[in-house]
Amino acid sequence: MFAAVVMLLVPLGLVSAYTGILAWIWTALLAPNTLLYGFMSGVPFNKIIAIVTLLAVFLGREKKDLYLDKALVFLLLFSVAVTISWLGSLDPSAAGDDLYMKVIKIVVLAFTITAVMTTRHRIELAVLVCAVALGYFGVAEGLFSIASGGGHKILGEASIGDNNQLATALLMVAPLVYYLVLRSELAVIRIGLWVVLGLCVVTIVMTFSRGGFLGLLVLAAYLVKNSRKKFLAVFRVALAGILILTLAPSSWFHRLDTIQTADNDGSFMGRVVAWKMSLLIALDHPFFGGGMHAVQHGPVWTHYAPLLPRVNFVETPPPDVHPHAAHSIYFEVLGDLGFTGLALFLAVLVATLLSCRRIYRMSKGHPSLTWAADLARLLQVSIVVYMVTGAALSMAYFEFGYILIAIVSRCRRTVALALEAQAPDELSLIPNRTDPPWRTPAKATPSKPPRWSDRMPARPARWNSQGTERFPGME
Repeated sequence: MFAAVVMLLVPLGLVSAYTGILAWIWTALLAPNTLLYGFMSGVPFNKIIAIVTLLAVFLGREKKDLYLDKALVFLLLFSVAVTISWLGSLDPSAAGDDLYMKVIKIVVLAFTITAVMTTRHRIELAVLVCAVALGYFGVAEGLFSIASGGGHKILGEASIGDNNQLATALLMVAPLVYYLVLRSELAVIRIGLWVVLGLCVVTIVMTFSRGGFLGLLVLAAYLVKNSRKKFLAVFRVALAGILILTLAPSSWFHRLDTIQTADNDGSFMGRVVAWKMSLLIALDHPFFGGGMHAVQHGPVWTHYAPLLPRVNFVETPPPDVHPHAAHSIYFEVLGDLGFTGLALFLAVLVATLLSCRRIYRMSKGHPSLTWAADLARLLQVSIVVYMVTGAALSMAYFEFGYILIAIVSRCRRTVALALEAQAPDELSLIPNRTDPPWRTPAKATPSKPPRWSDRMPARPARWNSQGTERFPGME
């Protein structure tokens, strides 16, 4: 079935560029190769669809909207930093080359989304595809966990990573599923989406990820904060919490107890060692770091292991013989791209969060743009969850994060164009950012034609109401 769907998407990408982008997003997040067997598992579906889509974008007659905003400028500079770092890698390897090509492909996808997905309909289709692709893993793993009575062990997915990274991906997509709940008119679809959301929460819990638990807390807090119906949101969060506390296995609570003793946890302290190694690489190569996943290369790890006492801000055990991943989006970028790359990475994220807030403010007071306000607030939740849970995970080059960045940028552009396209009399009621409130132009009222009596000359003041001339002393 997956093979038939994928083969059908290739000609659709040639017919319509935005259809090709949807297929590109779907194959990037779902990775259908991992779900197929035989020779089909080796077919690079994502690359084929990406090439077909780019041909449709460049050769098709469909109008494109090319623009740059702050987030896209920082993203473009970030890709330049990635290229310079890759060219100056401390230990060039085929794995580093593959990661570099992946990052460049992600950036190309992001810019293609912003140029082609120009309408509300296309933006919401992109949201739907993301929810379907990642929601599949939440539904499948959640059903397995329930059917096994909690005995199913979730190891992760090949296209995403281990159990911790899967939990983060589902936490990021949960706000998008909730957006679809808000915008769906049919009760059957809303019920189905609530089921998907519930199964995603089950999967997050059953990953036994401590970062996933912290992400759930952040997600619940932001959903309550950004909800227009606070009481209903608090009730839903409380109900979900009660169900989790009641149905979760005891081993899950034992796993969470280790959060309080993180300094005695070998897994966590091993991550701190990897953070220190990434910092050492950045201190020696502050501008563009040591190259793609430099900390995971054996020669680089061996070189910096004796220098670990130089950054002894936290007491840690000696490093292992074998290298480890950075286990943090921030230290991952710091070791790979140096302080320049980290600054650009943070600038992209901060600019995206500010764009979400700007979209909400621009859409406020415009009923036709309520969808954009809702989407912006929920996209903001997804980005914040990524920034919090990613602090202990190697997910700096996670494709879904950059897709969200592109959707936020495109949504802001679409809202701005919609406001500009309004009628002049409606636009005059919207204050300019440079104009003070008291200089806001008022809505003009059409003038009425003068009456016949107004065209007559005014009667002199000395004439009384009877038409006789008034003189002093006369009554």
